[in-house]
Amino acid sequence: MDDIEDMVGDEVGRADVRFLRLAMVAPKPTFIERSSTSNRTVSNMSSCGDLETSVPGTQLIWMKTYGCSHNVSDSEYMQGVLASYGYRFTEDPDTAQLWLLNSCTVKDPSQAAFMHLVVKGRKQKKAVVVAGCVPQADRYIKGLEDVSIVGIQQVDRVVEVVEETLKGHTVRLLAKNRLPELDLPKIRKNPMVEIIPLSTGCLGACTYCKTRHARGKLGSYTPEAIVARADAVINEGVTEIWLSSEDTGAYGIDIGTDLPTLLHKLLQVVPDGVMLRLGMTNPPYILNHLNSIAQVLNHDRVYSFLHVPVQSGSDEVLLAMKREYTTAEFRRVADELLAKVPDLTLATDIICGFPTETEAQFDETMELVEKYRFHIMNISQFYPRPGTPAAKMKRVPTQVVKDRSRRLTKLFETFDPYSHMVGRTFKVWVNTEVSDDKKYTVAHTKNYTKVLFSRDDSLIGCTAEVHVLTAARFHVIGKVLSRTHSVNDAAAAIRKQICTEASYLSAVVRSGLMTKTNLSNNHVHTSKGEYDDLVNESCGNDGRSCCSINGNGKNSDVDCGSVSQTMVMVADESSQKEPIESVSTVITRLADKWNCYIREDKVTLLALATLAGSISVVTARLLTHK
Repeated sequence: MDDIEDMVGDEVGRADVRFLRLAMVAPKPTFIERSSTSNRTVSNMSSCGDLETSVPGTQLIWMKTYGCSHNVSDSEYMQGVLASYGYRFTEDPDTAQLWLLNSCTVKDPSQAAFMHLVVKGRKQKKAVVVAGCVPQADRYIKGLEDVSIVGIQQVDRVVEVVEETLKGHTVRLLAKNRLPELDLPKIRKNPMVEIIPLSTGCLGACTYCKTRHARGKLGSYTPEAIVARADAVINEGVTEIWLSSEDTGAYGIDIGTDLPTLLHKLLQVVPDGVMLRLGMTNPPYILNHLNSIAQVLNHDRVYSFLHVPVQSGSDEVLLAMKREYTTAEFRRVADELLAKVPDLTLATDIICGFPTETEAQFDETMELVEKYRFHIMNISQFYPRPGTPAAKMKRVPTQVVKDRSRRLTKLFETFDPYSHMVGRTFKVWVNTEVSDDKKYTVAHTKNYTKVLFSRDDSLIGCTAEVHVLTAARFHVIGKVLSRTHSVNDAAAAIRKQICTEASYLSAVVRSGLMTKTNLSNNHVHTSKGEYDDLVNESCGNDGRSCCSINGNGKNSDVDCGSVSQTMVMVADESSQKEPIESVSTVITRLADKWNCYIREDKVTLLALATLAGSISVVTARLLTHK
């Protein structure tokens, strides 16, 4: 039977968050705990404490995302929708009242990690809401009993699920055959990068994959909706747009259009300085569009980068996988695109040890990899996904699978794809990406090669000419020769905000003030005199290199080098009589002010609070992006 949403169509659209059909909501479950001192059982009527009486939109949410860029985009949408209703997010799971976990079912390790968090959250009496492909593929999976679920095509209704879950109810919105709108509010993980899903679902039936179980059949957004979204986010300052789906090459087949048509329409609204990046495409669906795809990849506003998974170099194995193409067809895709797109970066995926794979068949894979010497290759060992046909096939011994994976990895690591770049100059595009050690800005060339140079946040949202000095296995290192201006005022505003906050926070950390305070969750109280001593010792007698407090105990401007900014007051001395909030709560309150980029940079945050005429210095432990 069709879901009622499929029958009423757009009338449901964005349902009012106050109303849910009764069939979607289960009563608050009763949890039974066994006493440690006797065999008597104790009924605990809620895993969420007293949240049923709390005001919606005031709770803290911790979010964890697994999987592909489509999942990341879904999480960004859910965060944006929840934030528009007043919910706040924390990087500290311990302080959150609700955990929102977005799952991936592609591989066992990611699903196992997700399920571990579900169990952990429930043991800690957190309200738990799950999303993504794991619950969508199997709503009855062990461990998700009485857990609320946001379906992959229901992300625009996440507020409904969260609010009912916080009341102690179980809500499951799993209907498919509808597409969430693209113009929902969004909180981007990277403020300069927008991920636009072109479609959901796919046309394949791979024997090892559960994505089709979860995402369903292909459902494409209209070109008009996608172009409108791209135009809107460019005006918000985005300088890079990723086009994502389970198979971008299949885009539009269900609605009478195709990928090249969409791309040409997009390029009419994408200005200079903004780049498009195509997502993964399987070979069968671009075979008829190779010339058009090559033209697009050669366009100066499209990265010359394409991810085309081959999975195996053996036709017999591809047949067992039901991949719907042969190695000859993959070679045709690769050969034509490499010939027509200079310096194309071709990425691929390989599964080692698929059931029934023989040594000779694996050797065919090794030969194919040796021929194309892929710059980027995702190597996976076969994991049987429950409910898939491949899970019932005869397994290759585990040790053999591991050995094949090691051999393929060793071959891949012998490739030297970037040494030819040394001594040459390349144009690069810069967003907010930095190296793990935070010392380098990470930019990308036209073919999406990573280029590292000494960190310079003033280049965010710009392009630059970089002279390559050295080449490593997965990137090159260079020196900036020249730069351009931002693509628009919105991008410049994002860069200015990031640079200002980064400079300010770095100055606070460098000042040494952090070494004088408690970096735990405990509250730190100092008198006005003690605080002055801290400032004078850390920053100099005038205190201006770090911060200054005026005579009445309230904060004044902060001057960190060239940066002047007003500190955030956490409490109001005229009305606040209770002890100051916990550090984790302060962090969450500041999260909306400090850009996501800063949080990822793990910079210590500082808040000054005034309580009953005295100064309380509250410091936060390092925020680690999850």
